[in-house]
Amino acid sequence: METIELLSHEETRRKVSIDFTLSQEQAADLRTPHGVVVPISVLTKEARRNFDLRDEGGRAVPVLGRWDNGSLAHTALLASAVDVLPDADDEALGAISRHLDELVHATAAAADEVREEIVARADDDPLYAALWQDVTCRSLMETLSTNYVLFAVLPEDGARRRVLKYSYGEYFDATERVGRLPFSPGELVDRFLYPDQRPFLIGCPAAGRARSFHVEVAIPEELRVRTAFLVDRQAPELVSAVDENVDRASLYADVSVGDRDIHAYVETVPERVGVTSRAAGIAIVVSGLLWVGVLSGLDARNPAPAVAILLAGAALYSGMYASAGEHRLVRSVYRTGRRWLNVVAVAALVGAVALALEVPDPDPVAVWAFAGLLSTAAALRLGWSAVRAPG
Repeated sequence: METIELLSHEETRRKVSIDFTLSQEQAADLRTPHGVVVPISVLTKEARRNFDLRDEGGRAVPVLGRWDNGSLAHTALLASAVDVLPDADDEALGAISRHLDELVHATAAAADEVREEIVARADDDPLYAALWQDVTCRSLMETLSTNYVLFAVLPEDGARRRVLKYSYGEYFDATERVGRLPFSPGELVDRFLYPDQRPFLIGCPAAGRARSFHVEVAIPEELRVRTAFLVDRQAPELVSAVDENVDRASLYADVSVGDRDIHAYVETVPERVGVTSRAAGIAIVVSGLLWVGVLSGLDARNPAPAVAILLAGAALYSGMYASAGEHRLVRSVYRTGRRWLNVVAVAALVGAVALALEVPDPDPVAVWAFAGLLSTAAALRLGWSAVRAPG
């Protein structure tokens, strides 16, 4: 089970819970001088932010260090190579072993170069060709070149059934989409119908290697999940039911067949109650005041009432959209709405200045009409957002 908490438009906090039972034979096979080492996940070769691993009792669980981790991965690759090449001599196996050792211990970029060298050798060397053509050996090389196995170190006399939980922070590409070009008709219609939605495509690498997978996507209280599902990008096809209009998406999939490229697709939208409806209300009120001023002909000799009303609307705007202490994802979702509300505030300010200072004309009806058009356009946009926002 995995919980993905959206911290911002490009960062997540992942919390993964793994429930497993070791047989007596498995516990014996996994015993090392450090303890019983259990492979619980595959993570990309990059620095983990705020990594934490704990057991069912909340106690910290150690993990293998980088060198020991790489040594176990090298042992697995070398064992696979020996199975494929049982008749190879020691010199040939020694050269292959050195390449495999570089593959698992190098950074992701350097490991890619080693893997390309192995592929190049496969064109001329029958031993390397046999390694690359073997499905198991090739899969291990491709996986361990850009990833590493997370090994938890458990006590030898511990319980056979364990529940381990690890968490870490991770960045992701917030611009990646599923199945649509940025300006395709379907995408443009969707943006019109849900102007403030934010789509996210979040990789779930643990899903492709689990018998079953359950992920929950947590978002701030001010937002809702319009739609969410798990998708296999290799097919592409849905691998879970679609969850719609919820505070917290809960997705379940049986992905035990094959190694899949599972991603969670999530669309967040602001809730109607709260900032969205208040922004629309302020925009409508300020626009109405501007048009009332236009229809009344204004009175440049006594501008104080109109100026006071408009500046009061601007003050309401400033207080409502103050973002101090606001969740980063909420700020990101509301960014476009704030820009439209800025248009309302500027229109109000232009009208107030034109009336109070008699600039550019002692009779600023035309200026107020222009400000009213700007404010009305913003009010329509914000009003549409409030109408389309889920309740």
